[in-house]
Amino acid sequence: MLRQFTISVVLPTYNCRSLLMPHLRSMEAWLDLADEVIVVDSRSTDGTLELIRAELRHPRLRIIERDRGLYQSWNEGIAATTGDWVYVSTAGDLITREQLLHLRAVGEALSADVVVSPPSFVDEEGHPHRNLGWPPAKLLTAFGQGRPFVMQPEATQMLAFEFCPQAILGSSASNLYRGAHLRARPFPTEYGVIGDTAWIMRYGHETRLALTPRRGSTFCIHAKESKLTPEQCVELHHRLLKQEVDRLHANQQNGAMLGTFLAEQALPNRTKELWAEKRRLWHAEGNRFTNRTRWLATTSRYLWHRLKSKIMARRHARALRARPGVFTHLES
Repeated sequence: MLRQFTISVVLPTYNCRSLLMPHLRSMEAWLDLADEVIVVDSRSTDGTLELIRAELRHPRLRIIERDRGLYQSWNEGIAATTGDWVYVSTAGDLITREQLLHLRAVGEALSADVVVSPPSFVDEEGHPHRNLGWPPAKLLTAFGQGRPFVMQPEATQMLAFEFCPQAILGSSASNLYRGAHLRARPFPTEYGVIGDTAWIMRYGHETRLALTPRRGSTFCIHAKESKLTPEQCVELHHRLLKQEVDRLHANQQNGAMLGTFLAEQALPNRTKELWAEKRRLWHAEGNRFTNRTRWLATTSRYLWHRLKSKIMARRHARALRARPGVFTHLES
């Protein structure tokens, strides 16, 4: 008899009662696939936990209450899991039963550590939202050949840096993580809300990342509690890049191709700096004539750097495709 690989579900919550009832109803379609459900609530005050206790039924349900902290909560819930695979079910982001089974099947077939799928985007009312152009869809177009595939860790690491500050993981609610792999590699907590970006940058060199073109999940676009200014975004991005590059060098984990790639990062970094500067000038108080003049000059430089960055990215993609064994596709 073939072994049935187990799935642990982590449900992190904080004051999300308004999203929770449809979320719990959606979970009912696949909850029997879960061997355990770990709820981590950050001391909600809007009745979130009371609703979970009243509506969520599972024989192996565990509730953890802790202080606030986005990825700190994720890490505590993940550390409590025991399953072969871990699914992080963030409130408002839904997945179908068929998609969860598909992700597990792809992960086992390709011996992957993480299986990523592109979500469909919806607003808080559940209506379709414009596609945000996240990295998973771009990677599937560039390397997928219309089939699920897995990439070697060096390619995972390189692409994680190339797409920073976006995460090539997309949304964790559309993904499945191998339990032992994730429990040994907690999400970084020092970068605020981009811990998933930092996770794949930090652990890409030891992660077999699989992607599948099949869609079966939704990502809910909702207002964030706090927004970083463009200047703060660039500062965070620089700090993330510097610290994670330094970590790679210290651990001697940068292979030949990755080392060359990291040496070329000055150009895309400058592109992001110019993007932030043109936004700052456009929204400057008073928007005086001098600001507009500077905005035109900055925008011209930004567009030129962006073009060169795109050319460089295409060159990197060609180099990856040319290397044998970097990508393994699932036979249909």
